[in-house]
Amino acid sequence: MDLPLLAVVLAVFLAVGLLASMVGSSDPDWWVDNLSALGMTTSTSARAFSITLVVAGFIITTLARYVTRDLPTTDARGVAGVRVCLVLVGLFLMGVGVFPVDTFFGIHTGATIAAVVSYGVLVFRMPAWLPAMPRTFLVVGWLFLAITLVLVAFFFVGYYTLTAVELVAGTLVFTWLILFIRNAAAAQLDIRGDAQTGAVDRG
Repeated sequence: MDLPLLAVVLAVFLAVGLLASMVGSSDPDWWVDNLSALGMTTSTSARAFSITLVVAGFIITTLARYVTRDLPTTDARGVAGVRVCLVLVGLFLMGVGVFPVDTFFGIHTGATIAAVVSYGVLVFRMPAWLPAMPRTFLVVGWLFLAITLVLVAFFFVGYYTLTAVELVAGTLVFTWLILFIRNAAAAQLDIRGDAQTGAVDRG
């Protein structure tokens, strides 16, 4: 299974897992509080919500090394920075799933904020860490980050509910991660193709 296919699997897994949790939730008013309310009960849907987050986080941490391998850059520290941020996003996402908001409010909230901050650092530092990434992809990252910050501001002024902010921001974050995986895979294929072409020319 290659990286682009894994990106699709991650997206489908998240969408199906969260949708199943929403549809099967025993609390019809879960959306009034926040998205994390889906994991507050002991029902099957709550376990599905938590397991979805834990598995998705595990997949991201697992992909961190493979996504950053053979990227078009000579800055080893940049590659390490990208890898660390991806691992942190995955670990904090796992923490969100492991610690339900009703039982571990502080840890759950802290893990959620930390995951968003790790994503923000990754997007903000991407041009310096991996300058060879496509300009369009970098702009999309800045746009997604700006939208996320605007949504948070709307929540604090009472314009949006927390559930709406979490749904949209979560969708943007994972869409960016999937785009990054696909762009990294494309860059790796280009490098391997150039290497093979060079070997043929030398032969």
